[in-house]
Amino acid sequence: MEWDRLEFILFSLDKYLFIAYFLLLITAIRIEKKVSSVLITFTVVAVTNGVMTSLVPMLYQLAANDGIGYKFIWYGTFCLIDVLAIYLLYKFHSMLKQSVSAVAEVAGVAFLLLATLQAVFFTEQYLFSTDYSRAFYQYGIPLINIALLPALVMLWLLQRMPLKQKVLRAN
Repeated sequence: MEWDRLEFILFSLDKYLFIAYFLLLITAIRIEKKVSSVLITFTVVAVTNGVMTSLVPMLYQLAANDGIGYKFIWYGTFCLIDVLAIYLLYKFHSMLKQSVSAVAEVAGVAFLLLATLQAVFFTEQYLFSTDYSRAFYQYGIPLINIALLPALVMLWLLQRMPLKQKVLRAN
């Protein structure tokens, strides 16, 4: 597969990912049937992904303008949303007295990585005028977003597996 095609696929999946996260949330609601760490996590991930997807066109128009302030709006907004998602993830767990599951931890780490990539790339580009982290930023953001979905599903399914089956699989 050529890099141009891969890049096109990575950047055209955002709407489909939102739909997938939304369907995952609906499925989890039907299966879990009560408040859980999984439902909290899937809600935060779906809402966060939806907000980001809906903001991209407007932010892209702003970032197309000249000036560091416009670029900061792009990177800063996404960084802020990721940090806010981490806060909401753990705040809702605390408010609803739910222990943090592996699903929530992985989502939190993904948000932290996304925010870090945004902040590092902006800082490097506009403060130091270097370009060392471009590939990490360019491919890391979509890859994290794409990899998060199957990771959350796999962890959720493993969490739902009865203890006896977990022990048998470990041997």
